[in-house]
Amino acid sequence: MLFNLMLHAVFRTTLLSILFLIPVHSWSQFDADVRGQGVVYLPSSYTDSNFYPLVILLHGYGTDTNKAELIWRFSESVDKYGFVYAIPSGTVDQSGSYFWNSNSACCNFYNSTVDDGSYLYEYIENLKDSLNIDANRIYVVGDSNGGFMALELAYRFPELIAASVSSAGASHLDARNNPNSGVHILQIQGTDDTSILYDGGSIGGVPYPGAEATALQWAGYNKCFLSSSYEEPRDLDVAILGLETEVIVYNQGCRKEGSVELWTILKGGHGLGRPVPESSRLQLLEWLFRKAKTGWPSEFNGVVPPIELDLDVNNIGAYNTLDGIIYSCFELRTQGEASFFEGSSRFDVGLAITDATVGKIKLIKYRPFNAANVLNKNSELPNCSGTLELSTGIYSDIVQVETAYYKLNFQLLSPESSEFKLLSLQEI
Repeated sequence: MLFNLMLHAVFRTTLLSILFLIPVHSWSQFDADVRGQGVVYLPSSYTDSNFYPLVILLHGYGTDTNKAELIWRFSESVDKYGFVYAIPSGTVDQSGSYFWNSNSACCNFYNSTVDDGSYLYEYIENLKDSLNIDANRIYVVGDSNGGFMALELAYRFPELIAASVSSAGASHLDARNNPNSGVHILQIQGTDDTSILYDGGSIGGVPYPGAEATALQWAGYNKCFLSSSYEEPRDLDVAILGLETEVIVYNQGCRKEGSVELWTILKGGHGLGRPVPESSRLQLLEWLFRKAKTGWPSEFNGVVPPIELDLDVNNIGAYNTLDGIIYSCFELRTQGEASFFEGSSRFDVGLAITDATVGKIKLIKYRPFNAANVLNKNSELPNCSGTLELSTGIYSDIVQVETAYYKLNFQLLSPESSEFKLLSLQEI
């Protein structure tokens, strides 16, 4: 039963509907240029016992966070898809317009020294510290000037960003080294855009590359083969009849966790519409959620169990419905005493389901548990809910699956294959 729940959990959505708004404050080092108020939306099912993808929306030039939400309306999808949605704000320039100081091409018209890349990095890190964010699934969507910034953020912090979308933005023409790691990139552009030209142009005398050149630049950054492939066209612009959007993909030979797509809206204008159609927004979210880093989702495995469970541990395992992996930790024991391997007795573990019908799981990765002694959300040192008794091969744990909690026992089938088979489960 448990493994059938796990197998199908990725297709489920929550049924709750209330959104919570949390103000996110800017940091004092950026007060030289007045920064607007950011906002964060949480799914109504939010709990410290789950981890959530993070979607960041970067507004366009002259647009504040409220107008950006009215254009994109990602808030309407927060509950259905179960993600944290944040809209940070750029600073106000001398014309009174909010902007992002992205790269040399856009759109620092008054020579501001604000470092928006560093600000956004700290903004995301602050969200990770304050909320249960899945570190493998941090996504950035940028609109126009925000599209320039989304690509710049991916370039500067590729280890942080799983996927970055530039809608009606572009890259730059500066000579720079490749980023340190791969990022999934989506460039969306209308061929009839008169603000940011499809074939490239200049802003204030500073040139920027076109949509195809931007995609090719990122294919180079991701070390993809430059032989692209076409996928099925899409309908992104409801005002244009038919499947007007061509899709070109660079995903062969790429760096790990890197790929590039170019969605060209034939006869399309600036962006995806004002407002963006719901069907286009959902296509974008579904594209994002298929992209992920492959590292650990947090600094240590586990979540805080609800107090009403009255457990003697403050940290339990959790099943990640998006990537289909149980993230937990266990202590190695021999005859009930701690046993050490590679200098540690407690390990974070990632366990993939290999056969849901008979309850088989496989250890696919491990690391020492909480090596940096990070505190949990209750400012406590977390402990491990799992044990692996080496003398018998019995792995016992407590694992959350969506809103249910289970005590589990597995039998190690083979040390060579690191596979376990379910012996028993009890819902608590």
